[in-house]
Amino acid sequence: MSDTVPTTRGTRVSALVNDGGTVLVPGIVLSLERGQRHSQLHVLVRKGSGAFHTEEYLVPGATPSARIRHDYVGVPGARLRQVWTDLALWDLLEIEARLRGPQGGDAVRLTTPWHGADTGDIGVLDGFVGQPPQGQQGSITFNPRTFRGPGHQGRIVVQASGGPASISTPVRDLTKTGQPVTLPVWRWQPGGPGPGRDEEYTVTVPLWDWTPGASS
Repeated sequence: MSDTVPTTRGTRVSALVNDGGTVLVPGIVLSLERGQRHSQLHVLVRKGSGAFHTEEYLVPGATPSARIRHDYVGVPGARLRQVWTDLALWDLLEIEARLRGPQGGDAVRLTTPWHGADTGDIGVLDGFVGQPPQGQQGSITFNPRTFRGPGHQGRIVVQASGGPASISTPVRDLTKTGQPVTLPVWRWQPGGPGPGRDEEYTVTVPLWDWTPGASS
């Protein structure tokens, strides 16, 4: 690929990796280490097995530090960007690289029984897609029926009904799993609310683990 690639930490790229055959995988730029003759670009990727791995790419030493050009790293095209976004792979990479934590719409799995919910039950973190809960604390609803649709100021709101539900859970209590999960959600059809106008669809989101009371 011949795209010019920014080397800023957190930049989304595509990387050519030998993963049971040479394939393109999503990657996140971690750093660029400068050398006299060559520099090393470090890219975090997620292989087909689900394992995270840091790939290293040699860059000519005379290349400006802000941008690089390399045969095996490129800015992903629109089709690849959408596929990887739909599979939540960008989110998983950003979580692994510590660029983001739990956000509205993410899934949360119980590691122990809690108020009538069983170990392994999966709930939804309320809030807004792409944003951490206000004050770094959010409500988690299990056995949910989840509305996910346009809210104010162009944001996508996530509101789950069901139960049991936590009231204000600190997101620091949630543990990354490195896994995505597919959730059923619903929204209003074009034209707005009305009887029989709701429609169901699915989203793939990052999965977090929660052990109630572990931090108490």
